[in-house]
Amino acid sequence: MEGSGHGSPGPPRRALEALAGRRWVNPSGPFASPGTAVLSGTGVRRRNMEKLDLKIAGGRLATSAGVWDVDIGVRDGKVATIGSWGTLPPADEELDAKGRVVLPGGIDTHCHAGDPGFEAFGIDFSLASRAAALGGVTTLIDMPVQMPLTADPDSFDAKVASIQPKAYVDFALWATCTAETLSSIPALKDKGAVGFKFYMHASVGGFTPYHDDGLIYEALQLVARTGLPAGMHCESQQIITHLEKRLEQQGRKDVAAFAEAHPVFAEVEAVHRALFMARELGARLHIVHCSTPEAVRLIQAARQAGQAVTVETCPQYLVLDSSILGRMGNFAKVAPPIRDRATVEKMWGLLAQGQIDNVSSDHVPFPPDFKEGKSIWEAAAGAPVIQTMFPVLLAEGVNAGRITLPRLVSVMSEGPAKAFGLYPKKGSAQIGADADFAIFRLDEERTIRAQDLVGTVWTLFEGMRAVYPETTIVRGKVVARNGKIVGPAGYGELVSPNGSESQGRRPRVD
Repeated sequence: MEGSGHGSPGPPRRALEALAGRRWVNPSGPFASPGTAVLSGTGVRRRNMEKLDLKIAGGRLATSAGVWDVDIGVRDGKVATIGSWGTLPPADEELDAKGRVVLPGGIDTHCHAGDPGFEAFGIDFSLASRAAALGGVTTLIDMPVQMPLTADPDSFDAKVASIQPKAYVDFALWATCTAETLSSIPALKDKGAVGFKFYMHASVGGFTPYHDDGLIYEALQLVARTGLPAGMHCESQQIITHLEKRLEQQGRKDVAAFAEAHPVFAEVEAVHRALFMARELGARLHIVHCSTPEAVRLIQAARQAGQAVTVETCPQYLVLDSSILGRMGNFAKVAPPIRDRATVEKMWGLLAQGQIDNVSSDHVPFPPDFKEGKSIWEAAAGAPVIQTMFPVLLAEGVNAGRITLPRLVSVMSEGPAKAFGLYPKKGSAQIGADADFAIFRLDEERTIRAQDLVGTVWTLFEGMRAVYPETTIVRGKVVARNGKIVGPAGYGELVSPNGSESQGRRPRVD
């Protein structure tokens, strides 16, 4: 079976009464959009009452503002009308969502699909895109790390040409730069990049570029002029290199040594430095895969002082803890490392309080050969996450009572779309938004098994509980249903920040 349909269902750990829906009758409610009208007495907001292409009927629609008992009508790939149960016109196709929640599709802001360049290792964009669809992610934002780097207009076009025919869900692209491609930053913005990624710490094997402070200083001045965010991997190269050398000299090769070489101090110091540089140079900042409450609090303080900065974390920093290092060895090597249980619980609290803007996967689908038979210093860092991200957050977050369903929508859909200029086209249930949805039964938890996942034979989340989507919809088309891909390759489109010419269209590649 392809995907998540396997496994025995189990009950949620907390009652779901908190998700009780409301009849939506407010004509100025959260689905408002210019040019819509209210059908008196029905609570229906609509453009017209013509026949729909698709109707999602009888479900509970969750947004960041609340949960509503509504039907959703789709026409031409867009949300066309939303109204109380049973009030919408007929449709060519109707999905029965009774007993289910309907969520705006997930947006993964941090995916390493590794295409082009890594196909020989069994890493391919089609696998990441299928895994996304099976996990309720309808837009993935791919990182610029492949061969060649997405660091100039030609490499941007080449990447789009390579991956678009393999796309089952929509996608957007990060760009990066080297010392030789600084001048390409404005052109990459014009191509439709959502932001520019920088690495303050060098990766094992040179899979990612390393940006020293001098290069970041030069680049941020150019990025600031584009108005796009600078995405920063915040770990101190100098501190980590010093600690790695000392531990290697002691003969340490275990996975715990890697965690010791990447202490909280190294992450917080780098966040502090990134905030300072971005503030002084006038650049928007996005801190990627944050693993520590101390860093989140620094970011929150900068925000309160008026700085333009957002922050993401990942499931591995919310549902796993450092005990996994002993169980999974090199497979548990991710950067920053997985922290202790007390830190993890604090991260949940900060997520629930609204201090973390979004959750991303940091999906890296390395095969076992990149991990096994190597010392911890030689093993690649990263893990496959995209298919399990949304499902494990529903089980361990919403069903476990750690966060509310509206808060989950905020960090999985609305927050990412706003941070990267895709809102309200993406991440929204507003009239006129792309009809991207994932439909879940919250009372059907299943066990995560690597054999049910796409593009990997291993997972950090083996044996954990998850709520997989029954149906994933991209621009009004069902692309995944009951753990199987049903949409065609090549359906996914490049999306770009608001105002870009390429937004929502397949780009021309000459």
